Amino acid sequence: MLVSYIEKIGKTKIRVSLEDGDSFILPEREWNRWEISVGQDMSEDTRNQLYRDNLLPKAKMKALNLLKTRDHTYKELIQKLKKDGYPEAVIQETLSYVNAYHYMDDRRYAKNYVAYHGRKKSRKELRYELESKGIDLNSFQYGDWDLEFPDDRITIQTVLVKKWGEDPRPDLKEKERMVRYLARRGFASNDIFSVYRDLGI
Repeated sequence: MLVSYIEKIGKTKIRVSLEDGDSFILPEREWNRWEISVGQDMSEDTRNQLYRDNLLPKAKMKALNLLKTRDHTYKELIQKLKKDGYPEAVIQETLSYVNAYHYMDDRRYAKNYVAYHGRKKSRKELRYELESKGIDLNSFQYGDWDLEFPDDRITIQTVLVKKWGEDPRPDLKEKERMVRYLARRGFASNDIFSVYRDLGI
C-alpha cells in the first residue's frame, strides 16, 4: 500500500496517510524505524505488524484508561479512538478486546445513566441523550433487560421542591418562568400543571 502523505502533528507525532484512505498517528521516532517515506510502498504484512505491535497496545491502554474513569458507550469510545488517530482496523480490534472482558456494556451504561440523571431530566430528554450516545433503546425490549424511565411528574416535583422548598409560594412570573424552563427540558405541559395543582401553586 502506497504511503501518500505524512503530516506533522505537534512536536513529536505524525499522521501517516495511505493510498486506500487509511491513516494513523504515532510518534515520529517510531515511524522512522520502518524506514518508509512518502511515495514508497508499505506491504500488507508491514502494515499489519505496525498495527499489531505499535498501535493496538496503545489503543487498548487508551480504552482501558477511559473506561477506568467512567462507563462509555461503544459510540463514545469509537469517537475518542478516532480522534486520537487510530485506524478503523485497530479500533475494531480494541472493541473486541474490551467486549471480551465485559469492560463495556451499552445496556449497563443506559441503566446507570438513567439512575443518575433521572431525578432531574425528563423521559424525552433522557431518551434523546442516550440515543445521541449511540444507545439502541429498542434492544431493551428483548430478553431480561428492562430500562425503566422515571415518572416525569415525580421528576418535576423534585425539581420544584429543590427550587422553591417543601412549601412553595412562587409568584406568577416565577411560575411562568418555571413552566418555560421545564417545557424546554422536554416535560409535557399537562404534567407540569398537574404537579402545580398537587403542590397548590
